[in-house]
Order: sequence, then C-alpha cells, then structure tokens
Amino acid sequence: MSPHIYGLQPVRELLRRRPEQIEEILLSRGESHSEEILNLARQKGVKIVPLPRSELERLAGAREHQGIAAKAPLPEVFAIEDLLERAAGKSESLLVFLDGIEDPQNLGAILRSSEGAGAEGVVIPEHKSARISPAVMKASAGALEWVPVAVVTNLVRAVDLARKAGFWIYAAVMEAKGSLWKTEFAPKTALLIGSEGKGLRPLVEKSADFEFCIPRFGKIGSLNASVAAALAIYEYRRQRAAAAKK
Repeated sequence: MSPHIYGLQPVRELLRRRPEQIEEILLSRGESHSEEILNLARQKGVKIVPLPRSELERLAGAREHQGIAAKAPLPEVFAIEDLLERAAGKSESLLVFLDGIEDPQNLGAILRSSEGAGAEGVVIPEHKSARISPAVMKASAGALEWVPVAVVTNLVRAVDLARKAGFWIYAAVMEAKGSLWKTEFAPKTALLIGSEGKGLRPLVEKSADFEFCIPRFGKIGSLNASVAAALAIYEYRRQRAAAAKK
C-alpha cells in the first residue's frame, strides 16, 4: 500500500516529477490551498479528494501536513553503482556519504542542501540511518524527488567503490587538524559526514583520503550534522565555481 506524502512542497515536486504514480491527492476541507498545486493536479489528471482535517492527519500520520497529502510510492532508492554510473564521464561530481544520521529532519535537510548544490547523489547505510519516508520527504522540501539516494549494506565498501571510480574521499572530523577553509576539494569529491554526537565510525573515517574540521568560534562544541554537511557541500560548489572562472 502506498504511503501518504504530505506537505505543500513535497506534493508540488511529486506532481512535477511523478504525476503518473499518484493515486489521489487529499485536501482538508475548509482550508485555502495552493492554486498552483491544484491547477497542476488538474492538468495532470490527478484525482482530488476533500476530507476532514482530522482524517487527513490520521492518514498522513503527522500534524505538519499543511492541509494536503498525496497517496503515492516513495521515490525509488538506488545502488551505489547507479550513482557511479551517473558520474562516469563527467569531469566533476559530488557524492555525499552519511554515517549514523538517524534523525529524519537532519537527513531531509542534507538532501535539500545536496540537491541545491547539484550533488550526484547521497549514500546512506541500510542500518543505523533514517529511512526514506514521508517525514524525510517533508524535511527535504521535496528535494528527495530530484537527488538520487543509494542505500548500501556496507558504507566502507561503497566508499572504496567511489575511490576506484575516480573520487577523492574527504571526511568531516571535529578533531581534524586541517580546516575546511584550507581544504582543496578535487573535481570528483566524496564527502563523509557523521552524526553530531558520535561522528564517523572509525572504519568509515579511516577510509578517507583527507580529513577536515569546520572552524568554530563560539562556546558550543559542535554543529548540527545538517549544518556541517551544508557548509562542506557548498564550499565544494564554491571552489568548483571559482575554478570555472580561471
């Protein structure tokens, strides 16, 4: 049975990306709704069903549905080989490997940053990670529709496959001596990002070619994982943009 993908932006991106997979769109009665989304649904021939807000909340399993949900499959997940095939032949490419990101909000935020920076894809482990879900879809603001996610059984092996495919591996490590601002990313870069509390597991950290830390100037000891990921992702993109101007 298909889940209910909820929220304005996730439903909008779902309509843009996979309208043929939507069984129906549910709207809570008595609320104003986005005319853009309603018009898009009508153009795509998607069935629209009004119902009480309490029923929509029950079906979505969340209160943050913004009065709309779509009954549809979640985006497909990929193998690491699929992402590497997409990157083959490209002069530059970014992959984001996540280790121990168990909070759906964090995973969604990282997906949003990755999509915004044009990453080739995001790689998550099968275990001890947030799963692809409507909550992650909502937290990503629909970016999950556009950035491929690979789910792997062995993260270290996946990193090794990326290295063999021409990627250099960079790990965000709080105690690293080198600063993010002094790290020169390769055109083909794989970033390793761990959880805020535990960081990267030792074997995953050991698989990196380089380590960097994000400078901190306040009294709090660490950054949220999604914030650290966004800083590294966009530093890579800034460097590539600067290199293109030379």
